[in-house]
Amino acid sequence: MQKHTKPQNFQSFDSIIANWPDNTAEHQRARLLQAMRLCAGITTLEATRYLDVIDPRARVVELRKEGYRIITSWVCQPSECGRLHNVGLYTLAANATDIGMGAKTKPMRESGSSQLVLALWH
Repeated sequence: MQKHTKPQNFQSFDSIIANWPDNTAEHQRARLLQAMRLCAGITTLEATRYLDVIDPRARVVELRKEGYRIITSWVCQPSECGRLHNVGLYTLAANATDIGMGAKTKPMRESGSSQLVLALWH
């Protein structure tokens, strides 16, 4: 498990929310993407606390379905109570970090990635 250094500049989170102010799933996904690019990754706690994304895991699943290659690793962060929790840290795959907001990468199953892909039933 790696240690995640939380972003020093919380103004960047305010800027992200200002760019994507609505609370739609589309704007929540856009906020997550922008944070992954600006902060080199974002945890589930940070996304909930600072980006107003109530369930970041669902938005990450949707982004992956859209073709973004997002890597999940585990980090230890304190909750509001001060207790440490293992939480997901979401980062864009190396070749996806320089793409524009509307651009997408190849889906994971075509990329040769060794990350586990689970089938989701509707």
